[in-house]
Amino acid sequence: MTDNSEPLVSLIIPSWNNRALLIECLISIFKSGSRLKTEIIVVDDASSDGTAEYIRNNFKEVKLIKNSLNEGFARSVNKGVEASNGEMIFLLNNDVIFIEDPIEKLAECLKRNKDAGAAAPLLYYPDGRFQISCRRFPTPAALILEKLRINKLGHFKRWKLIEEEHLKGGYVPQPMASAILIKRECWDAVGPFDERFPIFYNDVDWCYRVYKNTDYKIYLCTDVRMIHHAGATVETLKFRKKWEFYKGLINFYLKHFPFKTEM
Repeated sequence: MTDNSEPLVSLIIPSWNNRALLIECLISIFKSGSRLKTEIIVVDDASSDGTAEYIRNNFKEVKLIKNSLNEGFARSVNKGVEASNGEMIFLLNNDVIFIEDPIEKLAECLKRNKDAGAAAPLLYYPDGRFQISCRRFPTPAALILEKLRINKLGHFKRWKLIEEEHLKGGYVPQPMASAILIKRECWDAVGPFDERFPIFYNDVDWCYRVYKNTDYKIYLCTDVRMIHHAGATVETLKFRKKWEFYKGLINFYLKHFPFKTEM
């Protein structure tokens, strides 16, 4: 998948424990047989399960960055991007599995839509169920409608896009960063992940800055499917998960509130 020339696509995979899922992810990438030139960068965030040693010994094609301390998802992403050379950056969670070759199709989506700065696939659970992966930005009104299970009330719409909205494709406000292909020039224009959001809301903040600060859009490509073991890593946080989630939400409001538009 790689050669000595400049890679076209840099795959950035932050990883904290869950070695088995990371191995499954990497095997699926190699089996996909992408025709585009790629480099794979795994950023191990001080895992305690021997992840770094296993990758170093068994995946010679993978560039490994090993953090000596746990620095959080956002910093790991930024480190991976800083070390990459691709014209496009493919952010991947370590619990994502390729179906066929999503890279070429997502790259074609970026090429086809001239205003596209990033493109994301449809995500499915391992059992085949459809996964809600795209959201609007979390205005207070959107979160209230979400809790009330109301899709739309006047000008306001609920936070998570429903399945029918996903299947329409086109540009969307905020897909999860579990799998998203980004043009290098878009990443440079928006800037890196804000490391004040170490676990949650770093992708929300980044997508919000795409629409706030640039003319790029983020597209959902309905002809691309991937499997996502949602929450495999964050579930290990146990009681910290909810605390980190709401801390991220509060920090997002403090940084960006008030919101001026609805999507």
